[in-house]
Amino acid sequence: MGILAADRLPAASAAASDPPLRERLLTGEIIARETSSDEAGAAGRMQVLVRTPAQAVWEVIVSCDLAFAFVAGLKECEVLEDTGDRVLVHQVVNQSWLIPTYDYVFESLRHPYQRIDVRLLEGNLKALDGHWSFEETADGTVIDYRIRIQPSLPAPRFIVRRNINKGMPDMLACIRGLAGGSGSPALEQQDLGRCPGPIPSSGATQ
Repeated sequence: MGILAADRLPAASAAASDPPLRERLLTGEIIARETSSDEAGAAGRMQVLVRTPAQAVWEVIVSCDLAFAFVAGLKECEVLEDTGDRVLVHQVVNQSWLIPTYDYVFESLRHPYQRIDVRLLEGNLKALDGHWSFEETADGTVIDYRIRIQPSLPAPRFIVRRNINKGMPDMLACIRGLAGGSGSPALEQQDLGRCPGPIPSSGATQ
């Protein structure tokens, strides 16, 4: 899912201060720090280096228009309320005929270019919570993304596992490409090729 998750601890700084982890991020790898899934739902934490300032990545993540490119199965996205630091968003997602269509409203608490916290307000999900954190480094911005999602009805285990193990990395790769932060034309082409939805005609942001 394109929405997000979990505790309130500092996240991305660990990547910047861990040399082996930093080297993996510099190669363009999207690193799975934690993943879990079962019929009840799924949770995951992943990190990626985007070679742009945090603002460029932020503008992709908060855009309903661009969300159709990086959120798999997104059918509707509407901002219901925007007070700057608090935004209410309505989304409808249909990823597979094997699982129900998700129709929900979430609250997005925004600390510009540093952190976004998300929690479910209403809809046919049992749980949805998460966060993005952004840390600018000399090499770009380290993004730490966490999500925990639980549908109202159990989903097939293989679908839940796929959404975490493939869906999360594909979404982050797509966001990196849309933000113009892949670091090379070849990797940008790969990143944009992983977008689960249509890329706007304007292409990646600059």
